[in-house]
Amino acid sequence: MTLTGPYFLWIVVLLTVAAFAAAIVVLPHVSGFRPLAVGYRVLVLIVVNLMVLLTAAVILNDKYIFYADWTDVRGSLFGGRVTSTAHAGGAAAQAANTHLGSSSAPGPSVGALPSLPPGAGSGDRVLRFQLTGPVSGLRGFVLVTLPEGYTQPANATRRYPVLETFPGVPGDPSQWIDTMNLGAVLDNAVAARSAGPVITVSPMTEFPPGVDTECVNGTGNDPMVETWLTQDVPDWAQRTFRVQPGRASWATLGLSAGGWCAAMAAMLHPDQYATGIVMGGYFKPEFSASYTPFGSHSRQAHRYDLVALARRAPPPVALWLETSHSDKISYPSTAKLLKVTRAPLSIQALVLTHAGHRLSIWSAELPAAISWLGKNIPAFAYR
Repeated sequence: MTLTGPYFLWIVVLLTVAAFAAAIVVLPHVSGFRPLAVGYRVLVLIVVNLMVLLTAAVILNDKYIFYADWTDVRGSLFGGRVTSTAHAGGAAAQAANTHLGSSSAPGPSVGALPSLPPGAGSGDRVLRFQLTGPVSGLRGFVLVTLPEGYTQPANATRRYPVLETFPGVPGDPSQWIDTMNLGAVLDNAVAARSAGPVITVSPMTEFPPGVDTECVNGTGNDPMVETWLTQDVPDWAQRTFRVQPGRASWATLGLSAGGWCAAMAAMLHPDQYATGIVMGGYFKPEFSASYTPFGSHSRQAHRYDLVALARRAPPPVALWLETSHSDKISYPSTAKLLKVTRAPLSIQALVLTHAGHRLSIWSAELPAAISWLGKNIPAFAYR
């Protein structure tokens, strides 16, 4: 019997109902304050509550596929995950170093920080800024994580590549800093010399908070989130920090819905981003019933179909992807993308055999993704 699907769910629901009915029958027979009677009542209540929690967990797992199957559960508990790799298209370094006439201007040449947000000190590495996008008109916050030594006088003229991150849904920019522990992963990569120091820029993607915008530009009064993420935020970062100029120094990173955002930003804006890391992502927006910024057959919908873009006019972008045969959210569109990919687009894919759609999988693979970035994209290499 499969872990997901209606059969296992209905069995759990029936067992929960049976446990509740049994509690109604049993509890009157174990009344009183005798130790044995109290123990029976506690046991009955524990069983009923555990069954309710199990039912809720199975319902959520059916919706979000945290665990894909029983093999995934066993692998999560005891290890031993099966993986394979696939490569499609051209070479990663060649894609990233293709010159597209990027107009990105270098940031400040000297000094520590042009300005600090309220309450921040010169030694703080994670800074929170409020930003109003001049093009999108959106106002939101951006978290910036500085590499070790950014403010030291010895590094006053050093420029750094940028990793722009996108959270899943629900989630906010702090997801990569807190839950995914990206800062420590990057520091460890520098210590191991598998990647160089980078600036991470983590902007809001939900406008207003709680709305899954899928990072797209809407129509009418819907927010221009793509413009905010791919133009306003990068332009601000380049004016504010010591950023290496050129597209080869910009990479995107996202998980789940944020993986879609990372792929979209890189593939639709190759003049700004040369590289993207996509964990459990997909390649066409998946809107909820409460937010539909454009029709499924509109010109905007066609523009956001990244599989069609790869087939029609593949951009010179290098992508590192993680997916799983059992991940019903990520795998179908990833498989389609791999089939049509050709140079100058480059894809390196990690395909897990039994894995669901959850943070523990992506955090385990994050060091490998950062190592790939440092070893294949010259701007992110250790030096």
